[in-house]
Amino acid sequence: MAVATGGLGLLGPRTALPALGADYDVVIVGAGVAGMTAAQLLSKAGPGLKVIVLEARDRVGGRLLTLRDRQTLPSHGVELGAQLIHGSQAPTWELIKRYDIATRSRHATGEPTFRFLDNSPQDWERLGALKAEAREALASEIGPDVSYQTFIETLTEDPREREMLYADALSWSAEPDRISARAVIKDGERWDDWHDEDFQVIGGYSTLAERMAAEIEGRIQLDSVVTDIFFRPGLAGIRYKYSGVTTALTCRQLILTLPIGVLKSGGVEIQPAIPDTIQRSIDSLEMGQAVVVPMMFSEPFWGAEAAPGSWSDLADRVSFNFPHPVDKGGNAIQGWFTGAAAQELSRLGPEAGISRVLQWLEQASGQQNLASKLRWHHFMDWVRDPYTLGSYSITRPGGHGRRRLLTEPVADTLYFAGEATAPPPHYQTVHGAYLSGKRVAQQVAAALRVGSISPA
Repeated sequence: MAVATGGLGLLGPRTALPALGADYDVVIVGAGVAGMTAAQLLSKAGPGLKVIVLEARDRVGGRLLTLRDRQTLPSHGVELGAQLIHGSQAPTWELIKRYDIATRSRHATGEPTFRFLDNSPQDWERLGALKAEAREALASEIGPDVSYQTFIETLTEDPREREMLYADALSWSAEPDRISARAVIKDGERWDDWHDEDFQVIGGYSTLAERMAAEIEGRIQLDSVVTDIFFRPGLAGIRYKYSGVTTALTCRQLILTLPIGVLKSGGVEIQPAIPDTIQRSIDSLEMGQAVVVPMMFSEPFWGAEAAPGSWSDLADRVSFNFPHPVDKGGNAIQGWFTGAAAQELSRLGPEAGISRVLQWLEQASGQQNLASKLRWHHFMDWVRDPYTLGSYSITRPGGHGRRRLLTEPVADTLYFAGEATAPPPHYQTVHGAYLSGKRVAQQVAAALRVGSISPA
C-alpha cells in the first residue's frame, strides 16, 4: 500500500495556509535516535531556531527499548528492541563516549557456541563455500533483481543447504522469498567487511535515548500521533492527536522519521502526492518481522556449559541466547524469532505464543515441563506494534539501490530520515538511524541558512 495522499485539507483552504505563518522552524516526527539526533544538532545550529519533536508513544527511543525492574530482572534489565552496538567503528560511539555510557564486548565472557535445535552438526566450512559460490554467481548475474529464495534455488537442490543459506535472509528478519537477493548478498558482503564485533550497553540501550532526550528537554512532545500532513515549498502543516485531542501546527521544514511500516500503512495522509521517485523508493522496502521474548527461570536448567552461546533452527527463524553474563544474568534467556516464526507467534498472541516458545526451548535444551520453571517473561510483538508495524526495513526483490532516493528533499520542505534511509551496510541499525539524523540536520540547516553542521 502506498503512502496515503488524498483527503481533506489540513488547516483550511490551501490559499489561506501561507497567511498563517509558521509556528516552528522545524517539526520532527518521531523521537527515536534519528529524530533526536536531528533535534539536537538543529537546536544548536542557529540561535532562536524553533524545533519540536512530535512522538506518538509515551516514551522516547522508538525501537530502543530496555525493560527494567530491579526486583525481577538483572540489574541492567532486558532489551526488547535493539540489542547491540554493531562494530568497533560504529558512529554511535560518539554518543556513547559523550554520555560516558558503560559497554562490554559481547565476547567478554568467552567465545559463544552455536547449536541447532535438532542437534545436527554445523558444517561451517560448507556454509562458507556456499556463500562464496552465491557471491560469485551474483557477481556475474545481469538479469533482474530476484528474491533471495529464487536465487538460492538455482545454486543448490539440497534442502539442508538451502536452509543454511536462508539463515542469511532471516538474520535480516525477512523470509527469503520477501527480500532482494542483491540486498542479502551484496549488502551482506559489505556488512561482513564492516562488522568486527558487537557490544552491549550496560544498563540498557534505552540509556542512550534517555541521555539524548535530556539534551533537548522541552522540545519533545509525547503522546502526539500525526495523522495528516500538507506541504508546499517553505511551509508544512501537521495535524495530530495530542493525548487524544486533535490539534495542528505549521513549520518551515518537516522531518519524518516514521518507520517504513507506518509510512506504507496509510495511517498518515500526505498531500500533495510525494514524487514518484520517492514513492517507488518507499514501495521497494518493507518491514521485517520480529518477536522478542525474554524469559527468567527459577534455575539455570541449561547448565554452565551452555553459556555463552545460543540455540537456533537451521534457517535462524527461532533463536535462543543468553543476553547477560552467566553470573549476572539472573537465569535469563532471550528468545528471538523472525520471519514465519514471528508471524506465527504474532497470530497466536502472548498467551498461546509463550506456550509455543517453551515448546521450541524444550526442543532446543532437551528439558521438559519448562512452564513450571518459568518465573517471568515478556512478549514483545514488533509485528503488531502500531508505531513500527515490523522490526526494521528490508529491501524487496527488485528494489536494491532505491533506498538512497529517500535522502532527497521534497519541495525543499519535506525530508525523510531513520534507519531505512541509511546507506548499506548501515540500514537496520541504531548507528544507521544516527547517521540519517546527522544527514537530515545538515540538509535542513542548509535550507534554513543557519549555522553549519558537520557532515555525517
